[in-house]
Amino acid sequence: MTFKRTEGFRFSFGEPIPAKYIILVDGKPEDQKLTKYSCEILDISPHGMKMFSFHDIGENSSELLQLEVQFILDEILIKAIGEIVWKKDFGSKIQYGLIFVGQPQVEELIISELKLRRKKEVGHR
Repeated sequence: MTFKRTEGFRFSFGEPIPAKYIILVDGKPEDQKLTKYSCEILDISPHGMKMFSFHDIGENSSELLQLEVQFILDEILIKAIGEIVWKKDFGSKIQYGLIFVGQPQVEELIISELKLRRKKEVGHR
């Protein structure tokens, strides 16, 4: 998988943001139990994110793999569906790059939550 990022901005976190995800295969949950895996968000933009996980999601060219990621940037729980565009081993963890497609409400929510988060960070200095 190769992907060239052409975003206007990405917000990197000093401390990774904890999140959970479920794996979707061809748009449906991978298992009936809706197993949630833990991950950490390293950076985010309105159109995607970079994250760490201990779980190897794997690749299968015949199926579309997506993640439904749930996270809080400031106060609101955000649920975004991301397609995996790249994967790198990083020690005991695996780094993934996700892209969000066709989710304008999620994009707006990410922007507004990042603005609120940033205002609070700047206000504490």
